[in-house]
Amino acid sequence: MRNQTIATVIVLPIVLSVLLTWGIVRSDATMIASGAAGLAATIGLGWFSLRRGRHVPLERARALAADDGAAIVLWKPGCGYCEVLLHRLRRRDDIAWVNVWADDEANALVRSVNGGDELTPTVLVGEMVLRNPSAAELAAALDGRSGVL
Repeated sequence: MRNQTIATVIVLPIVLSVLLTWGIVRSDATMIASGAAGLAATIGLGWFSLRRGRHVPLERARALAADDGAAIVLWKPGCGYCEVLLHRLRRRDDIAWVNVWADDEANALVRSVNGGDELTPTVLVGEMVLRNPSAAELAAALDGRSGVL
Protein backbone atom coordinates (compact mmCIF):
# COMPACT_ATOMS: atom_id res chain seq x y z
CA MET A 1 0.00 0.00 0.00
CA ARG A 2 2.89 2.36 0.70
CA ASN A 3 4.04 2.28 -2.94
CA GLN A 4 0.50 2.91 -4.20
CA THR A 5 0.15 5.96 -1.97
CA ILE A 6 3.50 7.37 -3.05
CA ALA A 7 2.73 6.73 -6.73
CA THR A 8 -0.64 8.44 -6.35
CA VAL A 9 0.90 11.44 -4.64
CA ILE A 10 3.49 11.77 -7.43
CA VAL A 11 1.57 10.78 -10.57
CA LEU A 12 -1.83 12.29 -9.84
CA PRO A 13 -0.56 15.86 -9.29
CA ILE A 14 1.35 15.65 -12.57
CA VAL A 15 -1.76 14.54 -14.46
CA LEU A 16 -3.88 17.23 -12.81
CA SER A 17 -1.23 19.88 -13.50
CA VAL A 18 -1.28 18.91 -17.19
CA LEU A 19 -5.09 19.14 -17.17
CA LEU A 20 -4.93 22.56 -15.54
CA THR A 21 -2.26 23.82 -17.95
CA TRP A 22 -4.11 22.46 -20.98
CA GLY A 23 -7.29 24.17 -19.75
CA ILE A 24 -5.45 27.48 -19.43
CA VAL A 25 -3.98 27.10 -22.93
CA ARG A 26 -7.41 26.29 -24.39
CA SER A 27 -9.23 28.85 -22.18
CA ASP A 28 -11.56 26.08 -21.03
CA ALA A 29 -13.07 27.15 -17.69
CA THR A 30 -14.38 23.67 -16.88
CA MET A 31 -10.98 22.10 -17.44
CA ILE A 32 -9.29 24.81 -15.36
CA ALA A 33 -11.75 24.37 -12.48
CA SER A 34 -11.46 20.56 -12.58
CA GLY A 35 -7.68 20.65 -12.68
CA ALA A 36 -7.41 23.21 -9.88
CA ALA A 37 -9.90 21.42 -7.60
CA GLY A 38 -8.29 18.05 -8.26
CA LEU A 39 -4.82 19.41 -7.64
CA ALA A 40 -5.87 21.02 -4.36
CA ALA A 41 -7.56 17.80 -3.23
CA THR A 42 -4.52 15.73 -4.19
CA ILE A 43 -2.15 18.00 -2.29
CA GLY A 44 -4.39 17.77 0.78
CA LEU A 45 -4.67 13.99 0.50
CA GLY A 46 -0.92 13.69 -0.01
CA TRP A 47 -0.19 15.72 3.10
CA PHE A 48 -2.69 13.67 5.11
CA SER A 49 -1.43 10.31 3.83
CA LEU A 50 2.31 10.92 4.05
CA ARG A 51 2.58 12.76 7.34
CA ARG A 52 4.50 10.96 9.99
CA GLY A 53 2.34 11.39 13.09
CA ARG A 54 3.32 9.77 16.36
CA HIS A 55 5.69 6.84 16.22
CA VAL A 56 7.53 4.73 18.73
CA PRO A 57 9.60 1.81 17.42
CA LEU A 58 7.92 -1.51 18.22
CA GLU A 59 10.83 -2.64 20.38
CA ARG A 60 10.44 0.46 22.58
CA ALA A 61 6.63 0.08 22.63
CA ARG A 62 6.98 -3.51 23.86
CA ALA A 63 9.27 -2.32 26.65
CA LEU A 64 6.71 0.32 27.67
CA ALA A 65 3.95 -2.27 27.63
CA ALA A 66 6.01 -4.66 29.77
CA ASP A 67 7.16 -1.98 32.24
CA ASP A 68 4.17 0.33 32.49
CA GLY A 69 1.25 -1.67 31.10
CA ALA A 70 0.96 0.64 28.10
CA ALA A 71 -1.23 -0.27 25.14
CA ILE A 72 0.42 -0.63 21.75
CA VAL A 73 -1.58 0.93 18.91
CA LEU A 74 -0.51 -0.28 15.47
CA TRP A 75 -1.58 2.47 13.06
CA LYS A 76 -0.80 3.88 9.61
CA PRO A 77 -0.98 7.34 8.04
CA GLY A 78 -4.16 8.07 6.12
CA CYS A 79 -6.29 5.69 8.20
CA GLY A 80 -9.35 7.64 9.32
CA TYR A 81 -10.09 5.27 12.20
CA CYS A 82 -6.52 5.70 13.46
CA GLU A 83 -6.88 9.48 13.26
CA VAL A 84 -10.08 9.42 15.33
CA LEU A 85 -8.49 7.19 17.95
CA LEU A 86 -5.37 9.37 18.12
CA HIS A 87 -7.43 12.54 18.40
CA ARG A 88 -9.65 11.20 21.18
CA LEU A 89 -6.83 9.64 23.21
CA ARG A 90 -4.03 12.11 22.44
CA ARG A 91 -3.58 13.11 26.07
CA ARG A 92 -3.06 9.58 27.40
CA ASP A 93 0.54 8.73 28.13
CA ASP A 94 -0.10 5.00 28.56
CA ILE A 95 -0.41 4.39 24.81
CA ALA A 96 2.52 3.73 22.48
CA TRP A 97 1.69 4.63 18.86
CA VAL A 98 3.57 2.45 16.34
CA ASN A 99 3.39 3.39 12.65
CA VAL A 100 3.30 0.08 10.73
CA TRP A 101 4.62 1.80 7.60
CA ALA A 102 7.70 3.03 9.47
CA ASP A 103 8.51 -0.23 11.24
CA ASP A 104 8.78 -3.51 9.30
CA GLU A 105 8.53 -5.61 12.46
CA ALA A 106 5.31 -3.82 13.42
CA ASN A 107 3.93 -4.36 9.91
CA ALA A 108 4.64 -8.08 10.22
CA LEU A 109 3.00 -8.11 13.65
CA VAL A 110 -0.20 -6.37 12.53
CA ARG A 111 -0.49 -8.83 9.65
CA SER A 112 0.16 -11.84 11.88
CA VAL A 113 -2.65 -10.99 14.31
CA ASN A 114 -5.10 -10.09 11.50
CA GLY A 115 -4.87 -13.07 9.19
CA GLY A 116 -2.44 -11.38 6.80
CA ASP A 117 -4.34 -8.08 6.59
CA GLU A 118 -2.85 -4.69 7.45
CA LEU A 119 -5.89 -3.83 9.58
CA THR A 120 -5.45 -0.63 11.53
CA PRO A 121 -5.85 0.39 14.19
CA THR A 122 -4.97 -2.85 15.90
CA VAL A 123 -4.36 -2.46 19.62
CA LEU A 124 -2.47 -4.77 21.94
CA VAL A 125 -3.34 -4.49 25.62
CA GLY A 126 -1.57 -7.24 27.51
CA GLU A 127 -2.70 -10.48 25.84
CA MET A 128 -5.81 -8.82 24.39
CA VAL A 129 -5.99 -7.80 20.70
CA LEU A 130 -8.53 -5.11 19.83
CA ARG A 131 -9.31 -4.53 16.17
CA ASN A 132 -10.55 -1.05 15.29
CA PRO A 133 -11.66 -0.28 18.85
CA SER A 134 -13.46 2.88 19.83
CA ALA A 135 -11.69 5.31 22.15
CA ALA A 136 -14.04 4.21 24.96
CA GLU A 137 -13.21 0.52 24.40
CA LEU A 138 -9.48 1.20 24.49
CA ALA A 139 -9.75 3.44 27.56
CA ALA A 140 -11.83 0.77 29.32
CA ALA A 141 -9.28 -1.92 28.49
CA LEU A 142 -6.47 0.26 29.83
CA ASP A 143 -8.41 1.16 32.95
CA GLY A 144 -9.06 -2.52 33.69
CA ARG A 145 -12.77 -2.43 32.93
CA SER A 146 -12.58 -5.18 30.32
CA GLY A 147 -16.20 -6.13 31.10
CA VAL A 148 -17.28 -3.01 29.20
CA LEU A 149 -15.82 -4.48 26.01
